[in-house]
Amino acid sequence: MAQRLSHGLFSILFLFTVGAFAQTHQQKQGIIKETNITTLTQLQAEISKKATSEKQAALNAAQRNGWQVKMTNADGSFSELQKVVLDDRGNEVPVYYTTYNVAAARSTRANHLNIGGSLGLSLDGQNMTANVWDGGHARVTHQEYDGPGGNNRVSIIDAASEGGTRLNFHAAHVTGTITASGVQANAKGMAPQSKVRGFMWNDDVAEATGEAANGMLLSNHSYGYRSDLVPDQYFGAYIDDSRAWDEVMFNAPYYLMVVAAGNDGNANSYNGAPLDGNSSYDKLTGHSTSKNNLVVANAQDANVSADGTLVSVSINSSSSEGPTDDYRIKPDITGNGTGVYSTYESSDTAYNSITGTSMASPNVTGTLLLLQQHYNNLNGNFMRAATLKGVALHTADDAGPSGPDAVYGWGLLNAKAAAETISAVSSGESKIEELTLNSGQSYTITVDSDGINPLMASISWTDRAGAVVTATNSNTPVLVNDLDIRVSKGGTTYQPYRLTGVTTNGTGDNNVDPFERIDVAGASGTYTITVTHKGSLTGGSQNFSLIVTGLSGTPVVCNATTPTGVTASNVTFDSATVNWTAVPAATYDVRYRVSGTSSWTTVASGTASIDLTGLTQLTSYEVQVRSKCDNGTTSSYSSSTTFTTPEFQLVYCDSNGQSVADEYISRVQLESINNASGAGAGGYSDFTGISTDLAKDGTYTITVTPTWTGTTYSEGYSAWIDYNQDGDFADAGEQVWSQAATQNTSVSGSFTVPAGAADGATRMRVSMKYNGVPTACESFQYGEVEDYTIVIGGTPPDTQAPTAPGSLTASDVTQTTVSLSWNASTDNVGVTGYDVYRSNTVIATVTGTSYEVTGLTANTAYSFRIKAKDEAGNESAFSNTANVTTDPVDPQGCTTGISSFPYNEGFENTIGAWTQSTADDINWTVDASGTPSSGTGPSAAKQGSYYIYVEASGNGTGYPNKQAIITSPCFDLSGESGATFSFSYHMYGAADMGSMALEASTDEGATWSSIWSKTGNQGNSWLDVAVDLAAYAGGGVQLRFNRVTGGTWQADVAIDNVSLTTGTVTPCTNVTLSITLDNYPEETSWQIRNSSNQVVASGGTYGSQPDGSTITVTECLDAGTYTFTISDTYGDGICCSYGNGSYALTSGGTTLASGGSFGSSESTTFTIGGGTNAAFFESMSTTEPITIGMYPNPLVGNKILNVTSNKEDLTYMVRDMLGRTVSQGKVTNRQIDLNQLNAGVYMVTLDANSKKPFTEKVVVKQ
Repeated sequence: MAQRLSHGLFSILFLFTVGAFAQTHQQKQGIIKETNITTLTQLQAEISKKATSEKQAALNAAQRNGWQVKMTNADGSFSELQKVVLDDRGNEVPVYYTTYNVAAARSTRANHLNIGGSLGLSLDGQNMTANVWDGGHARVTHQEYDGPGGNNRVSIIDAASEGGTRLNFHAAHVTGTITASGVQANAKGMAPQSKVRGFMWNDDVAEATGEAANGMLLSNHSYGYRSDLVPDQYFGAYIDDSRAWDEVMFNAPYYLMVVAAGNDGNANSYNGAPLDGNSSYDKLTGHSTSKNNLVVANAQDANVSADGTLVSVSINSSSSEGPTDDYRIKPDITGNGTGVYSTYESSDTAYNSITGTSMASPNVTGTLLLLQQHYNNLNGNFMRAATLKGVALHTADDAGPSGPDAVYGWGLLNAKAAAETISAVSSGESKIEELTLNSGQSYTITVDSDGINPLMASISWTDRAGAVVTATNSNTPVLVNDLDIRVSKGGTTYQPYRLTGVTTNGTGDNNVDPFERIDVAGASGTYTITVTHKGSLTGGSQNFSLIVTGLSGTPVVCNATTPTGVTASNVTFDSATVNWTAVPAATYDVRYRVSGTSSWTTVASGTASIDLTGLTQLTSYEVQVRSKCDNGTTSSYSSSTTFTTPEFQLVYCDSNGQSVADEYISRVQLESINNASGAGAGGYSDFTGISTDLAKDGTYTITVTPTWTGTTYSEGYSAWIDYNQDGDFADAGEQVWSQAATQNTSVSGSFTVPAGAADGATRMRVSMKYNGVPTACESFQYGEVEDYTIVIGGTPPDTQAPTAPGSLTASDVTQTTVSLSWNASTDNVGVTGYDVYRSNTVIATVTGTSYEVTGLTANTAYSFRIKAKDEAGNESAFSNTANVTTDPVDPQGCTTGISSFPYNEGFENTIGAWTQSTADDINWTVDASGTPSSGTGPSAAKQGSYYIYVEASGNGTGYPNKQAIITSPCFDLSGESGATFSFSYHMYGAADMGSMALEASTDEGATWSSIWSKTGNQGNSWLDVAVDLAAYAGGGVQLRFNRVTGGTWQADVAIDNVSLTTGTVTPCTNVTLSITLDNYPEETSWQIRNSSNQVVASGGTYGSQPDGSTITVTECLDAGTYTFTISDTYGDGICCSYGNGSYALTSGGTTLASGGSFGSSESTTFTIGGGTNAAFFESMSTTEPITIGMYPNPLVGNKILNVTSNKEDLTYMVRDMLGRTVSQGKVTNRQIDLNQLNAGVYMVTLDANSKKPFTEKVVVKQ
């Protein structure tokens, strides 16, 4: 997967990170309550796993490439390998964290807040804790870490995971800058009684995520990427690392990350593609380009007067410059980090002075810790991170060019001014408000300037994590929720600062920064401050902080005048925002009503704006406003302003995956939804045009299939349905399914639609997130979200089957019928019928609990079972089985008919005593000398001159599926102990020629049973059959031939030579012939002759059969000796020149004849034994196959081609490679003279007057 929330393998420079916590349990719990613990827990697991994987990959790459894992650089900084990335040519590039060396900072006026400071606040960080991430650990026993704030104030948290305490000078110096107690006065930290929790920089994002979940307020990071090793794209870009920190801070709204900008101010060659081509700028990388943190530049010691007024300050030339690629103001602020004197790691009394943004950053972090302490002392709670950042930027002393810039940011931190702003809220001289702006709303207040100081108004917010940028110098804003502040008076509107280029600024619409400030110089009188937003707010709302200074603490005299400028905006189906021009010091009554009605609804407002809610869609309203003063006076109402609410339309929150490059949802299945899809643009796909119906109380299964483009990752899943159709997925039970992260190739889950779900169409959201279960409105880094439409209504499908029918019994059994009865089944809805089964076949469906079965065969065993079914098609289990045997055949049978035997019928121009059925489709016909149709029927009778046959010609008259029945007279066998019925049949034609059966009846034709049958082409010969009638001895029997045509006219079937003899019959023996044909089945035939040389069975040729197909024929032969002959008209057998044919004649497991490779024919003599029915092989003879060949090849010199063949009368043809005939004729003396041909390649064909000429390529040389 593309890099997942980790640092990169560029050098990370020591900038050091510090975190501040509320220390009392109550305060800590208050912060945690406002923190998204679930998301932070998931993030911590994801980030830690990724960091571990990247670190191991980096170590492996270091071994391959000979890189150093840890190093001390020439400038004294320390670097450690973190990960490896690929440059634009696919080469491995190491990414190092590196420390940013620094000097102590004393210019931020933190001393005015400390004990003994001019403000009298006595703020030394008591009861506060700061976290420091660095390239190692501080020496916890240093003397500066004890003192008035308590002993052992520095603790190492990750010693176990880092293999013990790793002492590092840089970590010690940063830690002392924050918390040193002042044993040596020059080393005193910004918050000398605070505590510090120390970490190494490995796995910093995951560790900070865990700390933020437990109430961390501040963290300081005096390190970053080593810029001489990173790709050009990283400079100023919002990369994975930038986004990861923003996501942590958004979900922990009280946590602010303080970051050193870096020390590359003098290095103008590291970035090969600087923004706007200015190599003196665009030097920030990694977490220095996040939106929500505070990035600190490094200034020289400032010239500050005794009262804290800034006289002058200049930037240290080594401080790294911004801005970001989307022209955000970075660095944010400036601290003092030049020549900072602080603690060192070498002993408990070691100190040193160093310079760099690494020291400016803890200078700012320690100072901000004091501001949080001050706010908490006054209010009993801490500021949100956005408020703390906003106050710091709002009160910073402008430095460098007028207004914010990419060197100093908003200027030098002024802790004194910030503390005074916090203090002045109580007097009304400043405002610090923590607010929430909902989507579609605006916020408006009026303020009175003090007429002395500039009126300054700022908004600050913690924005959602944006989309990662992979392009170089992309100016596309990464701001997600874009808020706007405006200050107006009369017809003048003031706009906030913004950067207009790398080195320029101005005022106007700012669409990139999550902090906006407006300065109104020379302000006097009343002003209106308005906060709005662009587009729709992701997540539906955005917390923000408003900071205003330069206000008058003297109350304004209220004069109740009629408000003007009443307008309605942000009108939705059930709400509207009403704004008007503020009346100083007044409050307001707002009344509204449906247009044309007389009843008003009145609401009060303390500001010049109000949101009306609970309105009705598609309705016209009128609204009026009046002002009122505390003395009870009121103005008249304004004239009416009208507006109309639109039709209700649900707007669901946004959710998406930031990247689908590595995984996405490729199929969603739920009832009729079976949607296969590719990766959706922007990690979201709108499939609301695809829907399915779900019933209340119905239980359903959803299946989601992921696709991975490369590596298989663990994915978490969730699905929601907006059951109450209120436009969100937040109600109980609306998360219908979730699945913890897994690598399964598809995942499924079941859910039940609640009975209280609203009828009609609603939204279903399906989400897949890398390594965690997604939430409904989340924008996560890897994965995809898809929306569908669900239509809810009706009752659930009936899936309950009826009970099994009981007590099935059979009664009233006859030869052909039986009565069945059973007990009724029950069902939750109702039984609609019963299926009656004979064995495994349904023979009837009835609604009652009994059935009369007819059409059975006498003296035959049957089994019956019953199943119940309902209207939904649910089937019960089977009932018990009822086994019955029909009554036996009446031993008398028919008695009027033939009683003198043997009986013979040759159909010599008559059908004799046989009769044509009137219940069939066509008749049998007496014929001689061949049927009218070609390729079917016999050419002559088997015996005598005549035979009977069925003519199949005529589509619709002769075929398909036409029946012809001819019935014998009654044969009276009452005095016989045995009988045999013999006949000859001819069944030759197409493969689909239908069937013929010999059937018997013992009840004067009421019922018939098949005693012999054949289907399909049996070959072009008469075949003899003898059927044993011993089962009918002692009674009477009728016989009939039942012919059913197939799907073609080429299907004439004939009968001849009928006889019935009585007495004991020596049983015949079955022999089975199986022939697999070659590619010329029209050449193959066979016959079986008895010892008198009479043909008793034959077949072929088989021109109607497919090449390579297999035919099987079974004949019953009396005892005796027979000769089986198989023939090939071409003389090359059936194997193996043109196909792999074979044959086998078997009987009772004994092979009597077999083969395939022969010439014109092959004969085998075998014997069928007498009383034992034994069959055995006696002898075989075969003919030589055709052979053809030619030589020599190639022809050189005398070009005479010699021919070898056991065939005479050969012809030849010679063609060149263009297919032209160049010579042909008869082969003479087995030679072909080719002397007339030029050198070349020719195709020579030899033909023995057959369908299979022999061709070979012949080369002729000079």
